[in-house]
Amino acid sequence: MKTKYAGFQKTVASAYLLSIFAALPLYMRDGFYMLADAKYLFFRSVSMIFLLLWLSGAALSGVCRWRRGHFPGEVRRGRTWDGHSGTDGFAICFALFSVLSYVFSAYKDTAFTGFSGWYMGLLTQLFLVGGYFLVSRWHEREKMVSGIVWISVTAVCLLGVLNRMGYDPLGTYEGMDWWEWNRRNLISTVGNINWYCGYLVVAVPLLLYCFWAGEGWKRIPAGAVAFVGTAAIFLQGSASGIVGLGAMYAVLLFASLKELRLLLRFLETVLLLPLFCFLAWLIRMDLILPYDIEEIVERIFTPFWGIPLWLLAVGAVALRMIYVRTGKDCLKDGRALRAVSLLGAVLVLGAVLVLAGCQISDEIWRFFGGFSFLRLDSAWGSGRGAVWTAAWKGFWRSGFTGCLYGVGPDCFARYFYEQESLALQAPILWEEGSIYANAHNEWLNMLVNQGILGAAAYLGFFLSAFARFWKRREGNPRMTAGMMAVAAYGANQFFSFGQVVATPLIFLVIAVCEKECRRIDGEKERLHG
Repeated sequence: MKTKYAGFQKTVASAYLLSIFAALPLYMRDGFYMLADAKYLFFRSVSMIFLLLWLSGAALSGVCRWRRGHFPGEVRRGRTWDGHSGTDGFAICFALFSVLSYVFSAYKDTAFTGFSGWYMGLLTQLFLVGGYFLVSRWHEREKMVSGIVWISVTAVCLLGVLNRMGYDPLGTYEGMDWWEWNRRNLISTVGNINWYCGYLVVAVPLLLYCFWAGEGWKRIPAGAVAFVGTAAIFLQGSASGIVGLGAMYAVLLFASLKELRLLLRFLETVLLLPLFCFLAWLIRMDLILPYDIEEIVERIFTPFWGIPLWLLAVGAVALRMIYVRTGKDCLKDGRALRAVSLLGAVLVLGAVLVLAGCQISDEIWRFFGGFSFLRLDSAWGSGRGAVWTAAWKGFWRSGFTGCLYGVGPDCFARYFYEQESLALQAPILWEEGSIYANAHNEWLNMLVNQGILGAAAYLGFFLSAFARFWKRREGNPRMTAGMMAVAAYGANQFFSFGQVVATPLIFLVIAVCEKECRRIDGEKERLHG
């Protein structure tokens, strides 16, 4: 009975993982028309079916154990929390505070399913947590599952690159002229460029990791797909994706500084960036991009990318020759890792000081080039400066209950346009009639919607997961992929928002890595038990 139950739950977990990670990003019901609704309905239906199957199996198993007299004894001995992590605790708290936020919300009709077109309400958030626990308990590594996910990610990335180059294999742009908003701002099978960018910052780290950690001939297709993934981030149209790309590479660099062999692999992954930009210039790649980034991206594709491309290639070859001839690994003693960590801290501190100085003094701002992104005002980040200021002020005016529990899951627009009378208009480059459905900063948005308690639990879920993976990275290199995805998602979401494609994916990435952590901890207990 126990074997059959375990097999059933593992099948449910694998099927759910494939449905959300492989099928959901590709799913389109009627092209781009009402795509967000189609994605949400798919996510809701799949989550409801598989979570009910899982819970039904768990209930049946619990009844069988109770009838045999095992279950009560386990509860009395306090085993109900054994094997649970801090990440599990934050996930449970997030679900609990989401329910409380709904209970105290004045907009329950919106809070349950979420704002129209976004659907990040209570139901979605409970499904996120439920999916995390299902996969983190029952997922097992299977080559077939990994292969299908890899093919799906490749297809979504490749299609995005082709769309930007003017190709339309699926016919989703039929009837659209190249200058229309939809033609330039909807992409691949995910749709909105911000949604697509959110997807990429979760998926591309997995592609880069496969290229970095792969062995033998498998590195050839892995490198080709990683190349397509980085190209998709460059071309998708949201500047926050570049920030996410930097975050995933930063994590990969730290993971590579423990061995010279891994550092060489890292240099090979970095080569993908200048290689794509140089090739784009060389073939005079003609692109269809959003108007607000078209000129910027065209400036990026210059012959000057040949310089870092050449330097990185020569450096990688030189390091490999030195390593092969001497057999010495100068990174084993850990000094390089400590030096880079110190340098990274200094650079971050310097960037903070420069940014602060540019707000205080015009002279400092002009000294560093007078770039608009260095001056935080209402127009900063396509109007994000104004909406962030309004969101922060509105949060403090929401009262004690509002500050503690928020205005309700995904109720940002209801609260600000009805209670705060938000006068901000969406940027002119957006579709006519568009409004701010969220704060365009997931962490601030969570603070407004679900208050201090919900935001703390949500942030704690990601931070505890990253810390948990970091501690176990030596015993399991796969933790590096999880850390890259969490870091990239966290960085991107500082300028973006949660939605029913990318957010379920990052929860599942964390769940898969959590399952690996549980396996590692279990093996340690058996060895020392």
